[in-house]
Amino acid sequence: MKKQQLSILFIILSLFFVGCDSNEKQAQVIETTKQVINKGVKKVDSYTLTTTTGEKITFEISDGVLFSKQLNGKMVLINFWAPWCQPCVKEMPSFVELQEKYKENFIIVAVLFDKKQDLNNLEEFMKKHKVNFPVTISDENYVLAKALDDVKMIPESFLYNKEGFFVKKFIGEINRSKLENFIQNDI
Repeated sequence: MKKQQLSILFIILSLFFVGCDSNEKQAQVIETTKQVINKGVKKVDSYTLTTTTGEKITFEISDGVLFSKQLNGKMVLINFWAPWCQPCVKEMPSFVELQEKYKENFIIVAVLFDKKQDLNNLEEFMKKHKVNFPVTISDENYVLAKALDDVKMIPESFLYNKEGFFVKKFIGEINRSKLENFIQNDI
């Protein structure tokens, strides 16, 4: 009887470990898939974002590569933000300084992630913080947010090199020196 119980226990434990092994491999596949998806949009999608000045920024993203006659040739940081977000506000001085310092090789596209933002208040915010890069305000902002790894929290940013290849995703406030290192390595 004891031998039979041990045999059953052995079989159950064997199945458990086999199951864990396959789950572990499945988890690795899922994680690898997430990493690929996080590098950009799964299919080619075109976006036209409208800035606070009425300008249009048009680009496509496909398999982690950003294509744009307007943006390629410069490192691009797509930053999802809102004026009420404290980490977003905290990033602004660094962004303004880096935009000014590297304006020939780097551009920030600030994608407003706040449907209820009053445009007058936004303009006041931009003047107060001396924002020197485009801020987009169109409904297309939310389409882009969904496509770029389903952005839900801000700040969240996506960095592309001068050739348009995805470099890094930042969640939360960006460390200025880390961002500047990326920019300097791409120049």
